[in-house]
Amino acid sequence: MPATSKPNRLNSWKAIANYLGRSERTARRWEAEEGLPVHRQMHQTSASVYAYATEIDAWQIRNESSGPMAPESQVHVPAVLASTEQASIAVLPFSFVGSDPGDEYIADGFTDEVIADLSKVQSLRVISRTSSMSLKGTTADAPTLARQLGVSHLLEGSVRRHDSGVRISVRLIDADSDRPTWAEKYAGSVDDVFDIQERIAREVTRALELHLTSEEDQRLTERPIDSWPVWQSVVQARQESLRWNREAIDNAVRLLSRSLTLAGDNAYLYAALGRAHLQYRETGMDLGPGPLEQAELYVARCFETDPSCAAGLQLRGWLNYSRGQIQLAVRDLKAALEIDRADPDPIGLLCNCYLISGQMPQARAAIERLRWVDPLTPLFNVLPAWADTLEGNCAAAVEGYRKMLGREPGSPMARLFLVWILAINERFTEVVEVAGGFAASDADSLPAQLSAQFVAACQGVEADTRISVHEEALAANDLFPRMFAQAYALAGNIEEALRWLSTAVDRGFINFPYLDQHDPILTRLKGEPRYDRLLEEVGKRWQAFEP
Repeated sequence: MPATSKPNRLNSWKAIANYLGRSERTARRWEAEEGLPVHRQMHQTSASVYAYATEIDAWQIRNESSGPMAPESQVHVPAVLASTEQASIAVLPFSFVGSDPGDEYIADGFTDEVIADLSKVQSLRVISRTSSMSLKGTTADAPTLARQLGVSHLLEGSVRRHDSGVRISVRLIDADSDRPTWAEKYAGSVDDVFDIQERIAREVTRALELHLTSEEDQRLTERPIDSWPVWQSVVQARQESLRWNREAIDNAVRLLSRSLTLAGDNAYLYAALGRAHLQYRETGMDLGPGPLEQAELYVARCFETDPSCAAGLQLRGWLNYSRGQIQLAVRDLKAALEIDRADPDPIGLLCNCYLISGQMPQARAAIERLRWVDPLTPLFNVLPAWADTLEGNCAAAVEGYRKMLGREPGSPMARLFLVWILAINERFTEVVEVAGGFAASDADSLPAQLSAQFVAACQGVEADTRISVHEEALAANDLFPRMFAQAYALAGNIEEALRWLSTAVDRGFINFPYLDQHDPILTRLKGEPRYDRLLEEVGKRWQAFEP
């Protein structure tokens, strides 16, 4: 196999040292003592050194808290991370004060908007809404929460709704002293909410002694939604979409459609509608072409309205990923993150794109980026485990998937993932035990059927190839075909294993090192001519991939 062609290659000690912002002597010492990733190309009489910027970035991330470069500000730090001295904040869920509990969503929506505004300030690290909202109702004190989130400040507040008006109280807490450093109260009509959100972001920035660039100042004035009735519908739709069941997604689609009727052409709303339709597919409710076609329609309308809409770029990234066009997905997701750097959704999907395409340094960097903005996300435990598996450390991955099921014991997908990782670790007794935990209502689900394939393989029983789900649905992405390939390979059914693996490759799974060296099951097929031909195709696509 020819050598991989990667971007950002540093072809000398001088180039490596310049990239690090250090002397060549220091760079050489870090290679010898700290594991700096440097490669050597052997010639007849000598050797030349080279390194990849992406690998150095990942190495710096792993060492950012204790490595040799951390105390010195002039060192090159990847854009995905800021210095540990950077101002950082978590916005705790605003409490709702009002007579109608049904209006509580207003406080949640206000929390989201404040997070979004603060995230526009490049010099401020802001914890994403996923982690912030997971703390709703917590009674932990400020220092404890700050340590848990890794931030220097917390912002907390309340929203009071009365007639057609609102009253909002906020205070900024220094985590070390557990004392407020700034506090304010605001009052106005519901139409003043948007101005209040902006004022809070500006005053928090000022209290933290941060300077807004002219671009950041302009971005704080920009709002995708500036109508109270439309904003209410959008916030309610967002809350519905988090419930991940058909009734809730149906309701989210209705609310967003109503918002469009009220607002007219709006790029943000078009993107939100497309994303809602894709949820039918992501939850396994509709794996046919319908959700993709609807999402494609709304992507087009979104870009007709605003060609640079970050939400539209993210949606198109999801579409490309769903179609197995991983290279295009990466480009869209990176573009979306250039605009909205702290959104964990495109970071998580970008990470998975890198993982399945075998770009491990970039994947590890994306995992750290997700940890940096969204430390409490369940993905933080699962993505490192997935990366460990792809790098050949399957045993280390078990605990991450076990934690996932522990947090979501009723999730069929979480149970399938644990069955899968136990199977490829040949912990067959545990496979049978975990697979027996599906609820009766999930017995015919795809995760349950796939788990049954692994159980059959582990027990030495001929796996049943009759699956009660249409194959088009199974090929919705690389995940299910890849798992079926492993289940059939474990059972010794080479024909089915190769058929499913070919489908997984078509859907974007081109992690050549994993299939060539690290998969404990599929690598047993090496020497089989059809597997070797497929492996050669995967290798070419892996080499051509541009991270």
